[in-house]
Amino acid sequence: MKLRNLFRKNTALLAAAVVSSLFLAGCSGATETEINTETQKFNSGSKESAGTAKSELVPFKLGYLPSTGHLLYFVAKEEGFFEEEGLDVSLSNFLGNNEIVMSVESGKLDAAAIGSTTCINYIAQGAKLQIIGGIMKEGHALVVKPELVEGVDPEDYSLELLRGKTIANVNLGITDIVYRNIFENMGWEIGKDVYFENLESAGLESLLNDSIDAVSVYTPFRALAEKKGYVILNYSGENEPFGDHPCCRNLASTELIEQHPERYVAYLKALIKAYKFYQENEDETCEDIAKYCDTDIDLIRNETYGKYISSSPDPELKAIWVWYDALLSGGYIEEFDLASSVNTDLYVQALKEIAEEEPDEKFWQDLLTHFDEFNINYTREDYFDIYDDNWKFTGGAKS
Repeated sequence: MKLRNLFRKNTALLAAAVVSSLFLAGCSGATETEINTETQKFNSGSKESAGTAKSELVPFKLGYLPSTGHLLYFVAKEEGFFEEEGLDVSLSNFLGNNEIVMSVESGKLDAAAIGSTTCINYIAQGAKLQIIGGIMKEGHALVVKPELVEGVDPEDYSLELLRGKTIANVNLGITDIVYRNIFENMGWEIGKDVYFENLESAGLESLLNDSIDAVSVYTPFRALAEKKGYVILNYSGENEPFGDHPCCRNLASTELIEQHPERYVAYLKALIKAYKFYQENEDETCEDIAKYCDTDIDLIRNETYGKYISSSPDPELKAIWVWYDALLSGGYIEEFDLASSVNTDLYVQALKEIAEEEPDEKFWQDLLTHFDEFNINYTREDYFDIYDDNWKFTGGAKS
């Protein structure tokens, strides 16, 4: 089953402008003017609270998984960027996506880093949630037992080595979404040319099972796998169209966003500052991560600045559509109005405020250019088919 063509070439300027307004003005439930006004009020309070008692900061609860890929949270917390923006952030460690997304939906958490599949799947089922930014990109690898590649030159490693083999799989996990699509595009039949064994948990421990030949793991378990003697056969991000694919996205309750848009602008400003810090301060970033990920510093460094792994606060709508289309093609979801649940207003507002404070800083200007490229200046080939001429979602092809 091949993925559909995802993007449309040479989109008309008028259409791009309409798409831009759809995503940038229509997603949040608050106008840009309202967000600006509330943010100004909030920021004036934040400046007054700088250096004051912690009790004057606004409480903000975050959920995360113990992965180096969630480093923006750790850096923003440890380097004081959250407090700088007027937030008293508490971090809660979760072990799985379902538990964490339910905490966001119920309002127990103000935001969380949650897998893209879980985000889209819950929204497709009607959850009042919005994707407001990015966290981690790629960061997964298909790990195999050493005997599977014995005698094979590493330059000749390929997915062909998995013909007739069994891969540990979790429903709606990375194996289901990325590798199922890849194998099908290779012309393989699941259950005939390659086998998926569904397990409740498919971590490195699944390779202790004699019937399992491979498993997909995320950072930092990719490096831990190699440390235990297993072999990385393939990185998820080296397969098209999944280059730079989203892993976790920033998710928040629609209700809380509508009540306090200014808090989310402040939150994203802290993450944007953390992103710059992570890009420019490798040693300090690794030390910050080590406080939340119980592993050695060299492994953290490798899994933070190594192959096929990066972190970014940008929503990167382009990548979200790729993931949405993979879920759609796999039959996991039915077509729905994803656009209204991807809120780019808050991120671009946060970035513009920072850029205005430091107009000569090229780093911020580069991020604004990146935002335009990955959130505005493109569209899917079939995007227009699910909206009518007035840009109202129809749930099906235009007549």
